[in-house]
Amino acid sequence: MQTDKTIYVPSQLECFRDKIESSVVSSLWITPTDGNTSLTDCKFAGYPYLPKSHLYPRDSNGELMPLLAQINFSQIPPEPLFPNKGLLQFFLSNKFNHPIEKKEELFFQQDFKVRYFPKVLHEDQLVHDFSFLRNDNFPIQKEMALVFQPKYEPVSASDYRREKFLQPTQLQSAFISEDDRTFEEIYFENFLAAEHKLGGYPYFIEYDTRKNSTFLKRFDTLLFQIVSNDEQGIMYGDSGVIKFFINQQSLRNLDFSSVYFVAEQF
Repeated sequence: MQTDKTIYVPSQLECFRDKIESSVVSSLWITPTDGNTSLTDCKFAGYPYLPKSHLYPRDSNGELMPLLAQINFSQIPPEPLFPNKGLLQFFLSNKFNHPIEKKEELFFQQDFKVRYFPKVLHEDQLVHDFSFLRNDNFPIQKEMALVFQPKYEPVSASDYRREKFLQPTQLQSAFISEDDRTFEEIYFENFLAAEHKLGGYPYFIEYDTRKNSTFLKRFDTLLFQIVSNDEQGIMYGDSGVIKFFINQQSLRNLDFSSVYFVAEQF
């Protein structure tokens, strides 16, 4: 486990270390692995935790939404911003199986759903028969168990707040490496942030949509991110990424009613 905020910085950017490290935040990087899971385990895809007292979530067309991911906080390393107990779920409409637009943004949880259960019930109080779910060509090809690794990471290359920590300078746009790469090129190569994760900084394919919007800036915390990975059988559109943002105070209050959803592809 990483115990301090010292991070890897490429030698070409060593003179910027203090500024880069001033942006560091904690996160949990996620590695999916083959293996069956129980109804209460952390997972990508598969069958969800569903108390008998709850209805299965549906999208705006009334269709059942597959489980994208499930996080049982009692099974993961502690992360200051996140709960230390309970279970968080992300559902996504089958409408996103074959996305047409390069970027989709949603605020109303009609074609995605985030659910938090503060208490995990015993399995005899849960739905076990999911034969009502159809097997669609979902972005995640199969159920996978999850492994979590605590990480400290600096502001990502595409996060709009990078300018706050690393203000553009003439030096940054100049060639600073032996192979004639600029600060910008080296930073993007090392701090793209294209990982599955809870917390930390996001990966945007084009630009951070929050940059010029006072309304969107309130979604200041990356709740969850999942990226395309052929080897893991995860593919959204054309090598895309799916992100969920939340306001930090809402997260502390365990209020998941207002979430900003962004799905991008090349």
